Amino acid sequence: MAGSDVRLAYRIIAFHTLASFGWGLVFPFTAIYLASRHGIGTGAAALYYAGAGTANLAVAILLSLASRRPSDYPLAALGTSLSVVGYLVLSLARNDGTVLLAALTNGTGQGCLLAAIVPIMNSLVPEERRREIFARRYQALNVALALGAVTAGATASVVGRRMLPLLFVGQAVAYLPLVLVLLARAVTGRRARPPAPPVAAGQRRAGVVPLRGLIGMVGAAALFQLGAYLFGYSQFEATAPLVADRLLSTGLFVVSLMLAVNVAVIFAVQGRITRWLSRWDEAHGLRIALAFWIAGFAVAAATAPAPRAVQLAGLIGYAVLFGVGECAYSCSFHPWLITLSPEGELTRASALVNSMMGIGMFVGPSFGVGLVSLGHAPLVWLALAGCLGLVLLTVSGRERLRWLGRRPVPVTVAGADGRS
Repeated sequence: MAGSDVRLAYRIIAFHTLASFGWGLVFPFTAIYLASRHGIGTGAAALYYAGAGTANLAVAILLSLASRRPSDYPLAALGTSLSVVGYLVLSLARNDGTVLLAALTNGTGQGCLLAAIVPIMNSLVPEERRREIFARRYQALNVALALGAVTAGATASVVGRRMLPLLFVGQAVAYLPLVLVLLARAVTGRRARPPAPPVAAGQRRAGVVPLRGLIGMVGAAALFQLGAYLFGYSQFEATAPLVADRLLSTGLFVVSLMLAVNVAVIFAVQGRITRWLSRWDEAHGLRIALAFWIAGFAVAAATAPAPRAVQLAGLIGYAVLFGVGECAYSCSFHPWLITLSPEGELTRASALVNSMMGIGMFVGPSFGVGLVSLGHAPLVWLALAGCLGLVLLTVSGRERLRWLGRRPVPVTVAGADGRS
């Protein structure tokens, strides 16, 4: 770590929180907005999400394959700038072409920002404060997202659908402070960067770790991220609302209530969970996160055949347990990834892990919808609990191998002084 600047870290978190509030403004309405636009139709919503997801995944893969280490602040500044452009284009969407352009721009921007933000945060705080900074960032972003969604819903109920395009303008504006602080840091960092030391005769500069070596070092984190988003996050966002609405006939109010309870739990207990887990290593915190998620699915499954009041209590219990698991995840995963990453390769490692997140978010809803189509709510919950149980067993088993949960062992890259 080049040196800590905790105040800058919290400044970036504050501006990222404002951007998250802006995202909350459009989060509940993107599909509705696109489907209602004259000359576009419902297919535009599928086109947008598919295009954004594909672009995000492509950026993550390209960054992990890069032959040069990307610079974090310029990469993050590029990502946020692209998001500003993408949401402005989306506010003016007139046809499938503009929708696809907005999707590719936003997906590329998100991929750049997600890959860069983890090494940026890591570079600004001392090691003993990693868990704190990532936990507080996660807490702030989720609370802002929920507040944005509530604000947009209340505004839409009063003003009507004619204000939907303005929400996307608001999202673009909300990104601007984050763009400016990242651009300023990118410029000052470039000016202050010392010249590269001379290379003695017979020596070569440290090379980029080959992709195979990078996977060997952070592959456990990538696999965990795939499982967490495939059977955890994507199911809370997509499958749980479908089960509640279609199979249990609870109505949209309960779906909104589950999200509100989930965010309230994160806000209330994040600090306590972070302090509780500080006595153990990060991998143990992730096992605890999975255990809470499995417990949430089990509670929902046990209450699904019961009377309506018990069903509702089970859904709220699932939202609470999932929120506690999120708290354990948020203070453990990225610090764990940092300990596994080879020196100087955290941006590429973050991009590799982000690619697994993209796959999980893309495939997970389809998997969940397939389970919902079977028509039995307990079966849906138990299947998801079983899948997360397999992830938990895999993580626990592989931790006994030499490369899981330990700092990477430096080895020599052929023709370079890097790591493999």
